[in-house]
Amino acid sequence: MNIQLVCPRCGNRQTDTGRMMSTCVCGTPFLVDHNVGKYGSELVKIFSSRPRGVWRYLEFLPSLKANPVSIGEGGTFLHHSEGLGRQIGLRRFYIKNEATNPTGAFTDRGASIELTRSVEIGIQKILCVASGNLAVSIAGYSAKAGIPCSIYLKQGVEQVKLLQALAYDAEVLLTSDPSLTIKLLQDSIDYHLVTSLNPLLIEGYKTCMLEILEQFNWSPPNWISIPIGTGSHLTACWKALREVERADLLKDSLPKILGGQISSCAPIAEAYKKNKDDVEPIQVDRIMFPDIAEPDPPWAYTALKAVRELGGTILTVDEEQLINAIKILAKNEGILAEPAAAVALAGLIDAVDSGIIKRDESVVYIVTGSGMKDPTIIQSFTERKNFIGLGKEKQIGFTKKKILELLVEKPLHGYMIQKELALRYGIRVSLPTIYEHLRDLQMRGLIQQSFSSRGKLKRPRKEYHLTEIGREIYRKIS
Repeated sequence: MNIQLVCPRCGNRQTDTGRMMSTCVCGTPFLVDHNVGKYGSELVKIFSSRPRGVWRYLEFLPSLKANPVSIGEGGTFLHHSEGLGRQIGLRRFYIKNEATNPTGAFTDRGASIELTRSVEIGIQKILCVASGNLAVSIAGYSAKAGIPCSIYLKQGVEQVKLLQALAYDAEVLLTSDPSLTIKLLQDSIDYHLVTSLNPLLIEGYKTCMLEILEQFNWSPPNWISIPIGTGSHLTACWKALREVERADLLKDSLPKILGGQISSCAPIAEAYKKNKDDVEPIQVDRIMFPDIAEPDPPWAYTALKAVRELGGTILTVDEEQLINAIKILAKNEGILAEPAAAVALAGLIDAVDSGIIKRDESVVYIVTGSGMKDPTIIQSFTERKNFIGLGKEKQIGFTKKKILELLVEKPLHGYMIQKELALRYGIRVSLPTIYEHLRDLQMRGLIQQSFSSRGKLKRPRKEYHLTEIGREIYRKIS
């Protein structure tokens, strides 16, 4: 079945037959065009009769003939946070925990719709060029659908996300330039290309907002706090609110939006401050949090439009604020958020302290992904408590010291570490022994794994490099 698309900027319309570009001639990504009628309270009863999850909201989704490709996405918990609410000064503070989705992120919602459509039109292979969370979701749902999948991840992606995709039997390739990769791949007819631009992803993402509204009995909270990377999730929330408004389901006014971006890569926040409709792409030398740092966000236009239409603002936070937000969320609520998700909480704390959000207003903070996707961040603050038994530098033996010395210079894979130990220091040990040393250093938080590209058709190679803690310890023992 064909799906009608509309450009949110120029109004251009197009029919999606399943194999086409997702961007209008004006450069803006298309959205699915829904002719939403005034359902009113009858639709609320229909929703209540269905199981929780993405597919509960069929009237707000594209009409698809294939059986849903589902592994339990959506229907995530919304709870009243009293402990953290008291700490940041909000009496009506709620957390929507999207980390409980099957692969650990909100992107599973979009992947379910996208893969269902792929099954419907007979796609034989999926190729995905996207950030870590989306690529992992597409890999997982492709596995469920039985469709072969290859994904391109940006070099520097968090190790756990890469391993997740490999576990789902996806072919994993690394790229230093995702935008160029998309341009090179977009015209092929041998596979279906999935990027953050695909409008069906937005359809899945918007069910997060539909759930929040239903969980609030269709009387929206005053604020929604959401992190901004590509701008797709914010776009989806805005689209859901407008469609629900047209369907005459709301009992109160629309919520305001508080968007959060990391200050080291905040093109949407900068455009908002300058009252511009479009972003100026930025150059970023060091991206510490790749899933939230998007130098040229494709959904910037609609994200900016959403914040301005609904009211609210976009704030930026630094790395220290972000890590503090992860800590206090875990300590007070038992929820471990990934850095991309914690940006919104850090911004929320700023907004309350500065009076942007009043202390008697109701706020929903969306945790978009699990902290288990980036455990190195956890090490950055648990080490201060000596949680991982790092202990004193005396506990590091001679061979381990020499391994650290090698890794100060550059990342190395296991075989090369074995070779260099023998050549430089006369230390001759077996490769299994090398990996025992490496595992111990990892457990102490001194080193971590990364993956380097070995060419287009080869799987990435595992390398080891020092963490900041490792560098500090090496300085003490050298």
